[in-house]
Amino acid sequence: MNNSKILFVMPTLKKDGAEVQIANLISYFKHFQIDIFTFDLYKEGDSIINQLDGIKIFTNHGLSTIVSLNKVINENNYKIVHSHLPKADFYVGLLKFFGNKFNHIITVHAQYGDRTGESKIKYFIFNIFWKVFLNKSDGIIAISQKINKWLTNNKSIDENKIATIHYGIKIDKQIKKINNKKIVGMAARMLPWKGWDKVIETASILNELNPNYKFLLAGSDDQNYKSELQDLIENKNLVDIVLLHDHYSNIEEFFSKIDLFLFLSESEGFGLVVLEAIQNNTPVVCSNIEPLSEFVDNSHGTLVDRNNVQEIANLINSIFSSDELLNKIQIKQKNKIVKEFSIISTAKKYENYYINLLNN
Repeated sequence: MNNSKILFVMPTLKKDGAEVQIANLISYFKHFQIDIFTFDLYKEGDSIINQLDGIKIFTNHGLSTIVSLNKVINENNYKIVHSHLPKADFYVGLLKFFGNKFNHIITVHAQYGDRTGESKIKYFIFNIFWKVFLNKSDGIIAISQKINKWLTNNKSIDENKIATIHYGIKIDKQIKKINNKKIVGMAARMLPWKGWDKVIETASILNELNPNYKFLLAGSDDQNYKSELQDLIENKNLVDIVLLHDHYSNIEEFFSKIDLFLFLSESEGFGLVVLEAIQNNTPVVCSNIEPLSEFVDNSHGTLVDRNNVQEIANLINSIFSSDELLNKIQIKQKNKIVKEFSIISTAKKYENYYINLLNN
């Protein structure tokens, strides 16, 4: 049996936070070969498949998916099957429940069912089964301390079963000077809990304080929420101030266009886009919530109460009034992630986790 091979099971290869992190993580593994089973290659959209050169990918979508997955696991004798996101947890959990001998690892990427706009009924039913699969798994990885505490306190999972391994990012240590054109940006999926309405309210107040501000808001419209945002922009007479843009396939291009990243999300599993902003030398003002508070330096009060948009607008106006302050925030935030959130460090932690599991 080849212990160096691990199967990652993912619902889709759509380029989103968890999928991007997985693609980056795999490229830094030194001691394990990763194969992927996915239900959706997402070829018609923005996919991570181009980042997976040399990775063996199995796919099946339909009534025979679980049969196909079981066949792939058995034929390749995977010692570890690592599922990511609820649908994958469910399929792998079923196979484990009915007696398959592999080690099942689950990474929990979010607080499923707790966010504004999510179907409470769907997740109530799902969580009944999911809790069984979590307890029967051989290990759980939480992507933040927030997720770790949620699993122990809200889902009653044994804390000894959970390890926290933060997302990581490829770090460029170089600090680049900010242009300070007063362009504020946000990028995320267009979903109610992401705080788009708060960002637009902040834009409205900033426009009254100083008409020179511009806002660039970018993201994929997964639930037809964009039309509500367009209506809000029109109602607040911000059509010339706030630009709604489609999802940027190259996130670095987006960050090159803005001077400050404003992120007022209600809930995050980790908040990878905030880490990406800091890595791309873009100062961040964001919600004072876990897990963002786990990696965003707050020396200059940039972790904020998302509901107090007046104070947020005043803070941003104050930051932009001083190039020195803007650059101080940038440097402080960048130095924190350089020390603690490198993708190399994250990959090492995952590999050590697998090694310890196999040895025990």
